[in-house]
Amino acid sequence: MSRITELNIDDIKDSDLLKGFDFDNYDDGDRERWKGLLGGVLESQDGVACNSYAKGMEILGDQFSDLPNLSELNGMLEKNTGWRVMAVNGLLPCEDFYKLLSRKIFPSATFVRDWHSQAFTGYPDIFHDVVGHLPLFFDKKFSDFVSKSSAVIYQILTKTPNGTALKEQLIQNFSRYGWFTWEAGLIRENGIAKAYGGAILSSSGETNNLKERGYDKFDLLEVFNQPYTDKEFSARYFIIDSYDDLFASLEAIKTQYGVTDSIN
Repeated sequence: MSRITELNIDDIKDSDLLKGFDFDNYDDGDRERWKGLLGGVLESQDGVACNSYAKGMEILGDQFSDLPNLSELNGMLEKNTGWRVMAVNGLLPCEDFYKLLSRKIFPSATFVRDWHSQAFTGYPDIFHDVVGHLPLFFDKKFSDFVSKSSAVIYQILTKTPNGTALKEQLIQNFSRYGWFTWEAGLIRENGIAKAYGGAILSSSGETNNLKERGYDKFDLLEVFNQPYTDKEFSARYFIIDSYDDLFASLEAIKTQYGVTDSIN
């Protein structure tokens, strides 16, 4: 279990964000694997990454040329986007995860995947979290969707009793929603499908899988009903026409579950 459960998320200080993280603990093997990952992903992203991701990568490129120091990355990220990274050592409980994101705090793993998982990893590592997701946060509209959707989901989950069938169904629905948007999502640009999902953009294997499978138009009900596993390549992808479609789906979620607070 992650140490995040020991903290009061409402009262997190800057000094808490990287508590226990020591950049000097990385060795030459970690750095070699990072560079191998980056080379493979940059090649596979060519012609696949969406414009907002590409722009974010231009800003962060120097940070990613070698295994990044999260402390330095945090300074740059907060200055430009208002977001911060928090080092975690395990998967988070759902409500903690969404609450952090609603506060514009992005939880990131700190280990680098091994050589056997270069093309794909079912367990998020620092490469997936940082390279797959952070460049998109320089797009304010997308990053607003992440924080606002997380706030709505957190509100729904906390109002639903633990241990109930409804709570389990909600967790499943919102896990699928996250997977088929910010993990495996596609956006149409000039009539061409481009990736904005971090699972695609941080995995050369996932990118090749996308090219073989194709995609369907984003539909919230279909997303809620579409099983997935993060232990293998996605069996399906959904495409939006713009990030406005994500906000429209969030309004539909608010209506469905009786959330009346504004997300604007």
